[in-house]
Amino acid sequence: MKDNNTNIESLQAEIAALKEQLYESNSIVDAIKEGDVDALVVNTNGTPQLYSLETADYTFRLLIEKFGQGALSISRNGLILYCNDYFSKLIGLPAEKIIGNYIYEYFNSKDNFVPIIEALKYGITTHEIVFKTETYRNTFPAYIAVTDLEPAVQGIGIVITDLTEKKKHEDALIQHQKDLEEKIHELNRINANLEEFIHVISHDLKEPLRKIVMYNGRIDASYLSEADAKSMNVMKSAALRLNSLVDDLVSYSSHTAQEERTDVNLVDIIREVSDDLEIIITDKKAVIQIGKLPTLKASRVQMRQLFSNLISNAIKYSKKEGFPLIQISQIDNFESEIPNQPEQYLKIQIKDNGIGMEQNHLLKIFTIFQRLHAKNEYSGNGIGLAICKKIMENHSGNITVESKLNEGTTFNLYFPIL
Repeated sequence: MKDNNTNIESLQAEIAALKEQLYESNSIVDAIKEGDVDALVVNTNGTPQLYSLETADYTFRLLIEKFGQGALSISRNGLILYCNDYFSKLIGLPAEKIIGNYIYEYFNSKDNFVPIIEALKYGITTHEIVFKTETYRNTFPAYIAVTDLEPAVQGIGIVITDLTEKKKHEDALIQHQKDLEEKIHELNRINANLEEFIHVISHDLKEPLRKIVMYNGRIDASYLSEADAKSMNVMKSAALRLNSLVDDLVSYSSHTAQEERTDVNLVDIIREVSDDLEIIITDKKAVIQIGKLPTLKASRVQMRQLFSNLISNAIKYSKKEGFPLIQISQIDNFESEIPNQPEQYLKIQIKDNGIGMEQNHLLKIFTIFQRLHAKNEYSGNGIGLAICKKIMENHSGNITVESKLNEGTTFNLYFPIL
């Protein structure tokens, strides 16, 4: 009998607890129905679970506090009702000292506040404002987004983005642009001076050289001793070499400019060059074999200069025995020798059967004034291949060389496919 009483009391206590839980649940449900409490229902494995938005509100507030931007709520007259930690750090004051003040007290110019509020009427919600820090000695630029929370809430929400780093980058970019413009201006000045210098070289310097050669030729060598006649020939030869050097320097300088690009048929170019070099080709009994060649978008003048230099170079350095053979053609299915260049290229090859050169000379030949042979062995000033390199650079291409001593030399021209 005693055990039955104990069981009855236990059941009564459990019933009372269930009634209390049921009362609380009914109260929450009634409050939700009446709109006093917001809630949501989540189905988990088919079982509905009820969540009060009190938890969601806490999560939202935590998000605002951890936000990487300043967040404020203010009254329409600018009184700060709430601010997050990020804004506190921007200003340099704890939130409790900011709340209750007016937002325009932290503006660099208080007059900006009224236009911001008035702009809301016209749907203008974003502005750039300069804020003052707690010391009032430092300022920082900011981008603010303003949202009118009425009629749901009496107030205005503001999100503040610090633009300090962005402005630093912009200022650095502007300074870089100014520096670049100054360098361009200086480069233009240098180019103008260079043009004047080229004019002096090509005109004023060549005039006295012309006179030296002319008057040297008027001297009757029959009246001179053998030694004097030899000295006159040396002087004339030196003057002619200097005249040739001046011409080559002017040619080298002129190819720094970007000339107008047109469609250039390389077969036509090589035929024109062959006509220009007819005397030396005939004298050396040289053979030029032209294979398949493309039409390029290039400077016609520079292409003539390029192939003229390479063909005359191949004839000049031909073997004493046999005839010079120069083969020019486009090479397909090749592996580019140009490193770190993703663009596609056309490859033109100029191959000869001349004297060739040693491997340690290959890197030197495109350097201006670089000669591999004595001037009494082969004519020239060591500028021709430097001009070729500059022409290829002007066309965003490249020139390379392969050679074996006594077996010949091959020049490879790489033109980007436009």
